[in-house]
Amino acid sequence: MCVAIAAFAQSLAGFGFSLLSVPMMVLFLSPRDAVVVSVLVASVSTTTQAVADRRFTEWKTVRRLSLMSYAGMPFGLFVFNVVSERNLRFGLGAVVIVATVLIVRNFQIPENARRYDWVLGFVSGVLNTSTSTNGPPLVFLLKSRSMDAATFRATLNTVFSIANIGALILFLGSGKMTQENLVGAAFALPALALTLRIGYAMRKRVNEEAFTRLVVGLMLLSGASVLISAVTQ
Repeated sequence: MCVAIAAFAQSLAGFGFSLLSVPMMVLFLSPRDAVVVSVLVASVSTTTQAVADRRFTEWKTVRRLSLMSYAGMPFGLFVFNVVSERNLRFGLGAVVIVATVLIVRNFQIPENARRYDWVLGFVSGVLNTSTSTNGPPLVFLLKSRSMDAATFRATLNTVFSIANIGALILFLGSGKMTQENLVGAAFALPALALTLRIGYAMRKRVNEEAFTRLVVGLMLLSGASVLISAVTQ
């Protein structure tokens, strides 16, 4: 169920898989196991969508964000190993809420201000291996440039797909990936395939205004759920 809900949201919005799946998975798994399983399943989801939507991808942006994401991943793995689970949740929730507020306020980043790509790409990499939720900085960056929905989804999923490969390599090399994680991810794949098909079929019913509301709603829901879990667990 966690994977089905998260995959459906991602197929419509272009992001949201880890934002939704990790908070739900921590009800059944430890936060660290939830992060690893989420990255495993998200790798399949994002790669599938990146290939399907590749004609809309803005490749120059993908290259910059992917490069800096890889630079930030080792720092994120360090955070993953030394920071408490509660503090990880607080940090993630705060990042999501701040990014959402800026999107709602229609904060704009000029197209030629490439320094934001470097900074937010790096932050995304840190979040990827520490919380499995690298989306908020990238969502904020691309929405602040008023990308249309198709380009937004394709570019975001391509960056996610590339970043997830690096995250999985780091998890495997550091011994954080277990056989139980692999089995759990494998069991989730049928639900992932079904909900991705449903989400693609629903895309034509989501116009640009509704798409922006969906992005904001997902961000707020995710940030609030993570902060609540940090307080209550």
